[in-house]
Amino acid sequence: MIYFAVEEETVLATCMAKHMQDDTWEICKLASNKHQTHKGCGSAVFESAMQWAVEHGAVRLFIISNSKLKPALHIYEKFGFKEIKLGDYEYVRGDIAFEKIVEYRI
Repeated sequence: MIYFAVEEETVLATCMAKHMQDDTWEICKLASNKHQTHKGCGSAVFESAMQWAVEHGAVRLFIISNSKLKPALHIYEKFGFKEIKLGDYEYVRGDIAFEKIVEYRI
């Protein structure tokens, strides 16, 4: 599932939830329009992608990113993701990974 934040035909941010295996989903492709002022759109699409994954069975949410992307790292930490170490970051520009184990509350 891919989410976009759009204002007056301009994409402000995007994020995707991708099923990996079993109950693990990757939250990926988080990006924002560098030519627009900050409006919280990155957080909004990120949260929507997370919610979609959880509603479709995610227990573990996973992210691979780049340590230079400070605004994205801030969003991950804001939503409770913790850094994990990997032997292989899979993507050429990936050098940092995060995960969040979803806590279900009754």
